[in-house]
Amino acid sequence: MSETRELRARLEETQAELRRTRDHLEKLRAHQARERQFLQQELEQARHEVSGLRGRLEALERFENEPSPSSDENQPEPVAVERSATALVALARSPETGLTPLAISTLARLLNVAPVDVRLRLASPLPAALARLPLAQAEELRVSLREEGFLAVIHEVSPALPRKWVRVKRFALEEEGLRVENPNRESFPVRYAELRLLMRGRRTTTHVETKQEVDYEVHQQRYRRTPKEVEEKRQTVENFLWVMGKGFRAIFNESTQFTGLGALRTFTVHENLQRLMAELHQRAPHVARDERFVQQSRFVMPLVDPGRGQELLAEVLLQAVEEGLWS
Repeated sequence: MSETRELRARLEETQAELRRTRDHLEKLRAHQARERQFLQQELEQARHEVSGLRGRLEALERFENEPSPSSDENQPEPVAVERSATALVALARSPETGLTPLAISTLARLLNVAPVDVRLRLASPLPAALARLPLAQAEELRVSLREEGFLAVIHEVSPALPRKWVRVKRFALEEEGLRVENPNRESFPVRYAELRLLMRGRRTTTHVETKQEVDYEVHQQRYRRTPKEVEEKRQTVENFLWVMGKGFRAIFNESTQFTGLGALRTFTVHENLQRLMAELHQRAPHVARDERFVQQSRFVMPLVDPGRGQELLAEVLLQAVEEGLWS
């Protein structure tokens, strides 16, 4: 009898445990259903916000690609340039309190976009582009951001007024400064005190070539020739060092002769650029250094042409250095 009672007690205990487990599973199912409904609502909201962002980006691209009206003799060229000039507004450094949900909401209000748009634009390391506006509006937005504690900078993006970059063929590390020479043997000196930023990295470029090929098909026991065009993509990776200062932009890459390094010269472009960067920093210890593009040979910057993402980020970073917001 005692064994029977013990078995019955175990059975009742097991049944009670099963009931508790069933109740717990029912609660979990109800919780998952609520979570699924909430996530579905969030997903729909995110899709709506992304759709709105896509529409705004497409509108901006149409605006950028729209041909400027032809100017007659009574309209000077600078007027047309001023109308088309825009500027990037970028966040150079996070606020002291960090990018909290409140900060994201404030940025969304100032930019007049959804919070998900702000998060997308801040997905990459700072500095991050927040908006692209006409010059006057960009300056107003920068002032508003500064008043709210966001350390923002602006950089003009004008295809009609490109900055001149010197592609360095030869160079010399002189006592007071750096002297570079382009392939046309034009010389450009810059004092070490005027240097501000060194950016080393890689750039991946895709070249598309169209070739003519012929397909042979069997038709009624005869071969029929069918010509067709085939696109062939070829990618090249270029190592570079950008040396930037007040009114000075120089590109050191595979086409550069590194005899200017003297005894520091080595056998690979990668190491020569690395040693040149270290030598320049030793001679100009105040310059800022950035090597994010060593690992990011492909870089997409919001609101700009993908082919100019690296260059424009460097310009924004240089502006932050000039204003003391980056070191």
